[in-house]
Amino acid sequence: MKIKNILIAFVLTLFVAQTSWSQTFNIPDNVKLEVAEDYVKHEQRIVECINWLENTPMSEEADKRLMANAYLMKWATGTPTVTISMQSFQVDLTTKNPELLMIFIGGWIKYAIENPDDKDNVEAGNISGINSLIKVYYANKGNGLKKDKRIEKLIKMDASELQNWVAEQLK
Repeated sequence: MKIKNILIAFVLTLFVAQTSWSQTFNIPDNVKLEVAEDYVKHEQRIVECINWLENTPMSEEADKRLMANAYLMKWATGTPTVTISMQSFQVDLTTKNPELLMIFIGGWIKYAIENPDDKDNVEAGNISGINSLIKVYYANKGNGLKKDKRIEKLIKMDASELQNWVAEQLK
């Protein structure tokens, strides 16, 4: 009986933690992004947005996810401080699951914001984007996302293999 109570308490704790995490990010109203300083002011909120997108199951809060993606895209397309270079291999990784493209972009942006001295490192940005994509794919596969052999192959790679794969794709 004691093990059953402990198990129930553990499951309840996980549920409460999951619920509170997914509610911690609020999309700002009336976002004004006109000059460089506006984008810089939103950097921390953008990282929070990316974390929320990465950690909230894709099957939950669909409307909020759409709004978070729109906020992220608005920031990404106008920021003068972060540049993402899109390649065909990145798009290929999201063909079966197009919603992963924003996750990839978010991973790159988060890397650039958190590593300002290395923000122009295309290889590191790609690796960060792919790591975010893998994280979300793995957590949501079969629960909103379709199985993708290309991503499954990347999951099996260690860090140096992934780095070599990205470097090869960038040639």
